[in-house]
Amino acid sequence: MNVNDRRSRLRQILAGKECVLASSVADPLSARIGDELGVQVGVLGGSVASLAVLGAPDLIVLTLSELAEQTRRIARVAKLSLLVDADHGYGNALNVMRTVQELQDAGASGISIEDTLLPRAHGAPGPFQLITLEEGVDKIRAAVWARGDSGMAIFARTSALALEGVEGTIRRLRAYEQAGADALFIPWLKQRTDLDRIAQEVRLPIILAGGGPELLQDRQYLADRGVRIGFSGHRPYADAAQAFYDAVRTERQRLGCTVPERVAPGALMDRLSQVEVYERYIADYLAPGR
Repeated sequence: MNVNDRRSRLRQILAGKECVLASSVADPLSARIGDELGVQVGVLGGSVASLAVLGAPDLIVLTLSELAEQTRRIARVAKLSLLVDADHGYGNALNVMRTVQELQDAGASGISIEDTLLPRAHGAPGPFQLITLEEGVDKIRAAVWARGDSGMAIFARTSALALEGVEGTIRRLRAYEQAGADALFIPWLKQRTDLDRIAQEVRLPIILAGGGPELLQDRQYLADRGVRIGFSGHRPYADAAQAFYDAVRTERQRLGCTVPERVAPGALMDRLSQVEVYERYIADYLAPGR
């Protein structure tokens, strides 16, 4: 299946009547695992790409070139349609255009552009803020223009639910529809009442990320509300890292080596990605008043 076929399949899913479950991918091997298991849509998250390429947490230290190359590696071998999380598009609307072109050339079937203010600004009161609606709209407009007639889908992603509530989310989603997005990406929606309200106000297909297994298992409910792709997140990558850690530790024990105490699953990924180190960097170089 070539890249045009994979893009066409993604668009057919978006235009369909069912909710398809996507799976996390990080590299060519995990993409082939997805193919073996019948996965139609794989999601290369920015967080997972940062871990796979740099061993770093999700702080936008990964560059566009690195993301594009990882996308190319996966698209070269995968049969599944690859949705790439392009975060904020690596800058302003002009940078978004370049991001779209690079990921398009790398073989992405679709990309998501979000309205989170990234990377974290110096002196920001917290790690999570949104850009203005106007800038978000212009980023989507720029992405659609840069995509041209390639068939790659543009997903407009908003995290407004956490900061602006359901009405603010609807306002942004409707504006992104008008800007030309092909689909709407809503992360971490957990309340059915929120989805019910959103589904009444938007017309584009939705990808729903997170939300828990109970919601994602009710795919008829999701399909009836315009959700065409459900995605549970990137836990498989953390589970795979834990399994590899345990396998190496067990092998060394078997061969008579002294091994440290086993790191608990919940703490291993933070340790491997050096979250504490990056938190010190944030305190030293991004905190106000220094």
